[in-house]
Amino acid sequence: MKFLSIDQLTTFSSLCSIVGRSNVSSVLSMNGLKISPDIGKQFSALCSKIADESPLVSASHKVSILNAMTQDSDIYQTAATLGEDAWKVLSKLGSFPGYLKLPTSIITSGVGSILGNGVSVLKSTIDKVNKAIFSGDSESRIQGIFGKVFTSGVPDKVVGSGNENYGAFEWFRIPWGEITLYSSISGESIDFPVYPEDPQDKRQANYNQMPDMLYQFEPWQLYHSSGPRSNTYKFHMHRDMWTGDHRDGKANDLIRFCESNCYPDYNGSLVNAPTVTLYVAGGNLISGILTDVSKEWSGPIGLDGWYLEFTLSLSITEVSKEALNYKSVRKLPLIG
Repeated sequence: MKFLSIDQLTTFSSLCSIVGRSNVSSVLSMNGLKISPDIGKQFSALCSKIADESPLVSASHKVSILNAMTQDSDIYQTAATLGEDAWKVLSKLGSFPGYLKLPTSIITSGVGSILGNGVSVLKSTIDKVNKAIFSGDSESRIQGIFGKVFTSGVPDKVVGSGNENYGAFEWFRIPWGEITLYSSISGESIDFPVYPEDPQDKRQANYNQMPDMLYQFEPWQLYHSSGPRSNTYKFHMHRDMWTGDHRDGKANDLIRFCESNCYPDYNGSLVNAPTVTLYVAGGNLISGILTDVSKEWSGPIGLDGWYLEFTLSLSITEVSKEALNYKSVRKLPLIG
């Protein structure tokens, strides 16, 4: 996805000259606009209406949106530093005030500012932004996290961001920010460097069979319940995937974060049991209780005397945030 900068003076004619007359209808449609002479004023009015009428965007929803933007550092930084009204627009339209979203396939004329540089965001930056959002930091404080905006090539070091070492993985695409596990107890999230392998998903209905009845061709079935949805997700990883140095402790941080969510947090006589949410490409794949965390190690042996390769399996039983019924399940997206 790309984003094209516009203002209130942008007209239908000027937009045609940028994206091409054959593409302008699809661009307007994907941004919720109609064909009219004053495209800029129409889009500005739409954004103002959304800002006035929509509720505030929750921290968890902000993070899920950002997790789908980590492959373009300029888009990610623009989104991370939005004000609350602009977040409402992004949540509703999938775009920013003053920017129209464009399909990546559209080649523009070179007129106008374009967001979408194709440069991935550093893992350390994603962690800091997520923590700041869950802590309720202002956009100005979040802006301070970014040392600079990457414009081309492999991301270089960012002053003040720590001692990043890309090592052997600097030329490979690791999907940082696309697969994230969030914990309700700490309000923290952690990223996986891989997608789950061959995930299986199922929903089930539970019926009770009536006792034998005379003169019935088939037994009667009485609906009892549906679910719960319970799945296991396997992640096959290598301890060098984070920084290129398997002694950095990053793999252990991921494992212990997952395992800790199998335990409650005690506050006097109060027992707080955690719930987790697994996000994939910005979508809520499943939310619920983490019932099992298992790991399987394999060689070779690293410099610290332990296995380098491992498979981490998470079993999650869904606790739905809304009542599930025929209509609500029909409306679910692909991921979820």
